[in-house]
Amino acid sequence: MRALLKKVQIMEREMEKAEQQSEYWIEEEHFDIEKSDQYEAEADRIYESLYRLYSQAADKIVSITSGQIDKRVAMEMIRSKRAKVERIFA
Repeated sequence: MRALLKKVQIMEREMEKAEQQSEYWIEEEHFDIEKSDQYEAEADRIYESLYRLYSQAADKIVSITSGQIDKRVAMEMIRSKRAKVERIFA
């Protein structure tokens, strides 16, 4: 689980960088719509992979808790209470 959470962190940073680059290239002083679109598409691809990791992590939480925590709650925990989840699995 720790390795999975680490992958999530890495992918979140990569997605953030791609989003920042997309915004950078859309600004008037650097305007290049093609580059902006490329980075936006990259961020979208990363998000799809990231969502799959969120789902895997949620499935592990459901499994570990023998279903006492359902997948919806587990997904919410991963997104909004990440620090607590990471401490539990540290």
